[in-house]
Amino acid sequence: MCVCSSLYIIYSVVNDHDARTKLLIGLIRLYSMANLNDIIKAFEEALDCWGLVFSGSEGLKTIPPAKVQEPLKELVKVAKLIKAHTTKVGIIFEPSKLAQSSDAAYTTVSDLSKSFVLYMSVVAQLSPDKISSLFYKEILNSSHTLVSTAASLTAELKVLNDKSGKSSDDKKNTEVDVRLISVGKVWNACDELVKLVENGNLKFLEKKTRLQLSLIEDGLDEFSEWAENPEEFDLVDPFGLDEFSEEDEEDGEDAEDAKVPVPDDGESTSSSAAEATMLKLSRFSKQWVQKFKLIKLLFLSINKSLPSIVNGTDIDEIYNTESIISKEADLLIVELMMSHSLTEDVTEHSIAVDKACSKILSILKKANKNSDNKTKWCSSWEIKYKEMSEAMYD
Repeated sequence: MCVCSSLYIIYSVVNDHDARTKLLIGLIRLYSMANLNDIIKAFEEALDCWGLVFSGSEGLKTIPPAKVQEPLKELVKVAKLIKAHTTKVGIIFEPSKLAQSSDAAYTTVSDLSKSFVLYMSVVAQLSPDKISSLFYKEILNSSHTLVSTAASLTAELKVLNDKSGKSSDDKKNTEVDVRLISVGKVWNACDELVKLVENGNLKFLEKKTRLQLSLIEDGLDEFSEWAENPEEFDLVDPFGLDEFSEEDEEDGEDAEDAKVPVPDDGESTSSSAAEATMLKLSRFSKQWVQKFKLIKLLFLSINKSLPSIVNGTDIDEIYNTESIISKEADLLIVELMMSHSLTEDVTEHSIAVDKACSKILSILKKANKNSDNKTKWCSSWEIKYKEMSEAMYD
């Protein structure tokens, strides 16, 4: 058994995180004294290990963190370095030239593997509390993609190296295509990660905020139409429930037959009460349509209302609260349109939306305690929202 294999077996059974990482780096360095196939194998094993790190419960605790001053900027630098090394690997592993360039190929793979060691240590330094768990998880997802695409590249490098100088012209052309596809995937993963990190956590929050807003807007147009005349709109089955009805309407009933029958004189009192209930429901719903428009304005203004540097926990709180608003708003709309009355559930969902909006305002005010203009905007929005809420119950 070779020294490299022995070390790898030891690495596989060692539980101490720091010791495992040191052995992993040692493996890469030791393989660098061996042949090209060995360095590719070492790199592939390292990438597989890092892939498990991203999906494991321990996460990046197994990786000793770097100690750079600005880890996000460093992450961008290393991602660009990985892309540059990948480009060199793609050029040198051109099948017709690989047999004459084994030393250069060996060096480029070694350099690429070392850049990934550096990359993983920088990722391990990132703090969810500083950049937000929301942004942190997205960086981990992008990093996992990068590691996975690099692992696919190494698998293809092994095939190219094994067939170096032995392939026919047709096979070489096929292998060139495969090589370029793998290199392109690594490039794309690097570019996406650089774009994500350079845009920053606030830009990512804005993207997620717009997604939450779209969930609210999805049913808002239909709800607005329904709020104008709930009784008439209900006759056209807004949720498409008739499609699942067991009754096939084989008796030839048309839309007119489905209408509520006109009450006779003896039912005039109950009819008036029903009319009053529907008017109250319509008025309440139309007020919510206006409140949803104000909530939309709040969502669109969140990023503009935040300072350029904001605590990561504030970003997470804002996003989690946005999720509550979109969920409760959807439940509120469905309950109103299905129950046709102001039920306890309607009240419960209404209060939940109101409280969540108030929470976002509190976060924005706290984050902007040194900016009078931004806190004034929050106060103005809050006053307008309260006026609408009070008008609903007059």
